[in-house]
Amino acid sequence: MVKDFDPEDPEELVGVSIPGGDADEQLDCLVHEYLLMGWGFQQIISLFRSPYYGATHQILRLKGEDHVKHRVQQLVTQWRQGWTDGRFEGRMAGQPEKQTQGEVPHAQCP
Repeated sequence: MVKDFDPEDPEELVGVSIPGGDADEQLDCLVHEYLLMGWGFQQIISLFRSPYYGATHQILRLKGEDHVKHRVQQLVTQWRQGWTDGRFEGRMAGQPEKQTQGEVPHAQCP
């Protein structure tokens, strides 16, 4: 069963920015979320360019497209190489991963 759209629906998910929040932290966390879902650079950057995605588009307007593209590319590259939060440093150096059994890599956003 599909529910019809209702602009007054209190259960509708809406992303909002927090006054005084750090736009770079928001950018990193949003990109991590989409990387975890398997999205690539072009798909993610399209979210920032589209005015239909308020949170990401606001970051693009605030920080500029060059800044956003550069940071998204950094995060995509880091994702492809493995997270470097201390547990996976060896992977980047060509050594075996320092992952313990049952441990799953994940984004760590503040």
